Amino acid sequence: MIAGVVLAAGESARFGGPKALAELGGASFAARSVDALRAAGCEPVIVVVGPPHEAQVAAAVAGCSIARNPSPERGMLSSLQAGLREVARVAPAADAVLFSLLDHPRVRVETIGHLIAERARAGHGALRPLVSGRGGHPVLLSRSAVAGLLAAASTASIRDVLAAGGGIFDLAVEDDGVLDDIDTPTDLSALTAGVGGKT
Repeated sequence: MIAGVVLAAGESARFGGPKALAELGGASFAARSVDALRAAGCEPVIVVVGPPHEAQVAAAVAGCSIARNPSPERGMLSSLQAGLREVARVAPAADAVLFSLLDHPRVRVETIGHLIAERARAGHGALRPLVSGRGGHPVLLSRSAVAGLLAAASTASIRDVLAAGGGIFDLAVEDDGVLDDIDTPTDLSALTAGVGGKT
């Protein structure tokens, strides 16, 4: 069993509104992230929400388990920890966890499936997709990596915690969507226009 976690608790200050509800191809970023994880076989899928948009985001992903981070300003790890705690509650037997960011709305289902199929490469660490020498998202976490992240200070860097634990390993993929970084309406406009997101 592979669980999925979508981090959607940010304030989206630079975006000017809830990024989770922004749309690409007729679907919200949050829905696209959830649907891609589910289509690749992740179950359950947890969506982490936080103020001030938590009610709106939760409503947009009806049917998902919701985890709340009351203070997402502490950093991304605090949101990931909220999601991982919910995974431990509802799916304690999960073999691994894939976590995804709203910033990457074009990730292909096949890419997620490839990460899952190659999860043994993560060992006791994490496995991330690699395009043109650059690491992207979503990231697959082994059970050991999950334990290390849960034990870390909520203000720590996810990358630093993983690097100091079992390590971060790369899986080459052909999917530019793993490098998207949508932070502003301009980024989204560029993506919609076919120019590609900020990478």
